[in-house]
Formats: sequence, C-alpha cells, structure tokens
Amino acid sequence: MTNLTLDNAIFLVNPVSGKLSLNKKINIINEIIRGSDATVLVSDSVDDAISKCQSSMMNNRIVVACGGDGFQNIIAHQAIKNKGIMAILPFGRGNDFAHSLNIKSSKDLINSFLYPKLFNARYVNVKFDNYSRISLTCAGVGLLSEAAFRASKIPILRGMPLYTIATLISFINLKNHKYKISFNNNVVNEELLILASAASKYTGGGMLIAPDALKEKKKINLLFAHKANHFDAFNLLMKVFSGQHLHHQLVKSLHSECVKISTSSKNSWAGLVYGDGEFLGNLPVSTSLGTEKLLVLVPKI
Repeated sequence: MTNLTLDNAIFLVNPVSGKLSLNKKINIINEIIRGSDATVLVSDSVDDAISKCQSSMMNNRIVVACGGDGFQNIIAHQAIKNKGIMAILPFGRGNDFAHSLNIKSSKDLINSFLYPKLFNARYVNVKFDNYSRISLTCAGVGLLSEAAFRASKIPILRGMPLYTIATLISFINLKNHKYKISFNNNVVNEELLILASAASKYTGGGMLIAPDALKEKKKINLLFAHKANHFDAFNLLMKVFSGQHLHHQLVKSLHSECVKISTSSKNSWAGLVYGDGEFLGNLPVSTSLGTEKLLVLVPKI
C-alpha cells in the first residue's frame, strides 16, 4: 500500500513549462514541502523525466508532475505502465487535465495530501500503425491540431487567451479537410473543420470542447464539425468557451467504443494528430477510452 502523505512525494519539475522561471517554481514547491521529507527533482529531457519517474514509482513514491498537460502526459503514461500514483502541480500554459480534476493551484495540491483520494482518471488511447500514445484531454485533427501547433509558438501567453489567439491565427488560411471516420458501424466520409476524440471536457486552456465527455463511462466522446466558412468557424469559436457549440447545426457529438480516423487530403495540416498540446503522430489513427488504471491523487473535499 503506497503511503499517500507528502513525505512520500517526489516533485518532478519541467523547467521550461509555462511562464514561471525554474527558480520561482522551486520556491513555490519549497513552500509546499516545508517540514516534510518530500524530494524535488528537475528533469532535463523527456528521457530523463521518464527515467526519474520510473525509478520513483518502482519505489512506491508518489510522483507530482510539476508542469503542463504535455509533461503530465509523460508522467501519466509511466503511472499507467508502472501501476504508480501521480499528483499534479499545474505549471503549464493550458493545464486542462488539472482543470478537469479541479486542481487549479498549489492549495489544491496541498489538499490532495491532507485529504487524499485516489481517482481513476479517464484518458484517450491513441493507436497509430506502429506505436501508441495517450492523451489526457482529447486527440484531435483539423483546426484543433493547427491551433495547438501555433499555440506552441507563442511564448508570451497562457491559458484560454493563448489558444484563442492561436485559433484566430489559424483562421487566416482556414481549411476544411476530407476525413473518413468509422464509429458504431457507421462511416462519415466528407470535409470537416475539426474532429476530436475526448476523454475529458476541457482543452485549449479551459475551452469546454466536450461537455458530454463523461456521459458514457466506457466510451469515447467523438465530436466533429462539418465543413464551415469563416463566419461559421468564428461563431463556433465564440460558443466553445461555454460549451454552446454543441447546439450549432454543424456540430455532432456522440459516443463510441472505438473511433478510426484517416484522410485522403494531401494538405500537410490534415494528417497531424495533436493531444495535450503536443504532436502525437500522423493519420491513420484509432482512438478509444483507456482501460488500464491511471491513479491520480486528488483532494477528497
């Protein structure tokens, strides 16, 4: 049985996530762990983060992912693989996975240790031809991927403003792409603006892209928007903050055990699959809800 106290925590820090300097991150962590036996480690690469996380979890330590969605994705993958436990200190620019678990600040993390609850978090299995990845929020293509790529190139913003600006930039050369989607013994083969398989409600720094994500316990939430012009695309963007885009006539939301996506488009943007703000791979892809446990320490209150 893993000790769920702060003394048993390893704080694994991504030094380049978000806008805070490494020194500021360390100062925040030192305030949290004052008087405890918790350990602070800084990762200098993805491989280093994986190695330190594996070693910690093999010793039954709780690994606190101190970074954004992409870094939390790395730690979550190891938690699944090593049957470990993770916690979250949101230091990223989007922090959508943390948002979905109601962890928005260091206070919420402290409460996770004071009033611990192990939560089996949802995630997306993202299977390509030769390898698999996961996404803690959603895996998407089309406008969603282009906006995620552009957001990664804007260093001065974070959260919803960052992803809103990135999406607006993507509107300049707005493209709909031809996709083939297979789900529930149905096939859709047409031009689409956006397409996403979601395990949680939020993406893009707090955009409520998938309000229905949690309605089916064992199924993925598939969302897509049919071919749209600039006016309709902008209208959808304005509605996605509150989840009202689901009522737009161009948007479909449904649930399926498995969703297969491919494209015949030659446009370089069409085949890119993004999740948790990171490039995951190229189409074709198969997505489903993860079945192996992902244990996250969250506050009981």
